[in-house]
Amino acid sequence: MLNTTLDSSFIDKLKQILASRYGKGLQIRQLMDISEMDMTQKMIVRGKDLHIPLNVNGAFLGTAVVPSADDLDQEKRDGVAQLVRMVLEPAMYRWYLQQKENNLAEISKVAPNVENIQLFGEEMPAIEEESSEQELETSTGSLLTSLIHLEGRHDVTNKKVALQLHEMTSRWAFVPFNDIKGQLHSSADIAKLGEMTIFIEKLEDLNAAEQELLVEYLSEEHVEDEPLIITSSKLSLEQLVSISTLHAHLLDDVSVNTFEVDKAPMTSQALRDVLELFFLKDQSLDS
Repeated sequence: MLNTTLDSSFIDKLKQILASRYGKGLQIRQLMDISEMDMTQKMIVRGKDLHIPLNVNGAFLGTAVVPSADDLDQEKRDGVAQLVRMVLEPAMYRWYLQQKENNLAEISKVAPNVENIQLFGEEMPAIEEESSEQELETSTGSLLTSLIHLEGRHDVTNKKVALQLHEMTSRWAFVPFNDIKGQLHSSADIAKLGEMTIFIEKLEDLNAAEQELLVEYLSEEHVEDEPLIITSSKLSLEQLVSISTLHAHLLDDVSVNTFEVDKAPMTSQALRDVLELFFLKDQSLDS
């Protein structure tokens, strides 16, 4: 098993869905020898089992195995693989970031100047460690908006904040927009996805049709059990405004829901408190 603690509620729900929808089980294994697997593939069939590599920001951290999946047709295999990645990869990504932070903390003890140190092949922005004994407070608020935009210089940190927001709002799946955009043709298609987080890593890369789709979704009223859209960019709001291909209404929505990641505290609890203040309403005030 992986040397991490995965949220059992998400794993249990995933197993229940796989069992009820496909009649299949699930195993999570550490990926020991990636040379044996073709990482360009989204899934690999070995004997009767379906192996799904978990690719997190270019790092291959594990594999999910669905036993006795040889009786599933290609469409169902694709559905299983997408569902598994949607649920497991955010948890694996959090483990990945925790390892980077722990490694950075250990290096800092013997090498105070860590500005040029690279961990896992990436530049690591400074993140303050806090005691592992400290328990994080849980959020009790509901979202004030269906869109949150993250502005920050580091893709890794932007995604970490997106995952923090995802966990705070107790959404069951975190999925990159690029993985599902082919299935989305209207605002209703987005709403039907339920209480998940849709993450758009580079807002400026959206084409005109994708922007129109988001504008349509964001112009409507939504309930809590419909998707939260989190966009991000390394570009400042001023730079985004200067891009003539970006939809004016989308920029309006982004401008009033922007969170400047680089100015935020980076201890887990302090970041959580700030995000709560910005984007969650206190349910006690409505009672």
